[in-house]
Amino acid sequence: MSELTPPWTTVFDEAWASFRAGSFGVGAALVDPTDDSIVAVGRNRVAQRDAQPRTLSGNMTAHAEMNAFAGLDRFNAAGLHLYTTLQPCLMCAATAMQLKVAHVHFAAEDEFFVGMDELWLQHPVTAERAPASSGPLGDRLARFARLLPMVFTLRHFPGRSAEQQARRAHPELASTADRLIVDEEFASEVDSADLRTALDLLIGPPDPNS
Repeated sequence: MSELTPPWTTVFDEAWASFRAGSFGVGAALVDPTDDSIVAVGRNRVAQRDAQPRTLSGNMTAHAEMNAFAGLDRFNAAGLHLYTTLQPCLMCAATAMQLKVAHVHFAAEDEFFVGMDELWLQHPVTAERAPASSGPLGDRLARFARLLPMVFTLRHFPGRSAEQQARRAHPELASTADRLIVDEEFASEVDSADLRTALDLLIGPPDPNS
């Protein structure tokens, strides 16, 4: 992960902290594109009850992007770029438009929301405000970014449409997620690892020939 820019390093650190805390494992940051400085950060906290100032937690509004937005010291995010490890959901995408985010960078696609950007083009307000979008990252990091929240989905929402779509789209990642859920020794090894080690354990080491 040494090749990542500071914004990406920040959001992956936040995603890993979210995952280890038992939430979805998504991280986000609002970034000033003129110098890549971090303006606000957020992590998914749906399974936490932190009760920290300007932090959403303990419910399904506590997405990483929403926590980054909550940390802003201004009324909107005009001109800022949103970095997130997972493609924003309906709520977070709509909020990004409401706050005038200029560009969204995501590490992994969320198959549940692929194609959603086309929806915004059907209304003049959202068509005007829809930010530019970049993603996903390269295969190894994208798979890691998709795996972390998938573990929460498979553990807590068995049989639901999100779980079914995840299994169809990413059967190999689903197998790894299942192992994390049922294999306590493996889960403990991953949980005690730092981010880089966890990436190797869950996705495999980088290909030296790539």
